[in-house]
Amino acid sequence: MRINIDAVRKREAAATIKFDYEAEEADKNNYIALLDAEKVDYVKISGEISQKNGLPAIDYAIQAGFSALCARCLKETKQVLEAEGEKYIADKSEEDEKDSGGDFYVTEIDGIIETDDFIAEFLGVEKPYRYLCSEDCSGLCPKCGNDLNGGACSCPQKEKNPAFDILDKFF
Repeated sequence: MRINIDAVRKREAAATIKFDYEAEEADKNNYIALLDAEKVDYVKISGEISQKNGLPAIDYAIQAGFSALCARCLKETKQVLEAEGEKYIADKSEEDEKDSGGDFYVTEIDGIIETDDFIAEFLGVEKPYRYLCSEDCSGLCPKCGNDLNGGACSCPQKEKNPAFDILDKFF
């Protein structure tokens, strides 16, 4: 979805653009790699574009629901990722004039916000390093691959370091 922000950029007094968008089924596949997901259930963005301090600004809330693999036990787990905030909007042609820092979102096409690009940029920032099915997930046994969430496996818990075999002769 494209949002034309010309009315807000021209500083029309009451110009406010409200938006509410949910990615279509075909577009959800674009987010699988970004989220490291197995399947994306939904991606939504809502918000408002208006004038703040003489500049166009966007207040946004992004929400994505998807299935991902647990980093410890490899079970598929449901995840919800949310991002919200406020950014001033600058066009690519104005990028050099402003110290963009973290306060500005720079559009690729002057006066147009591509919601898919916007979502990808800010969900990518919020994405965690890894997903877990629960904080206390025990993971898999490194020897036999058994899921330790269901209980301990029969593998020896502690192995002797072969470098210390020579000491067995003394004791």
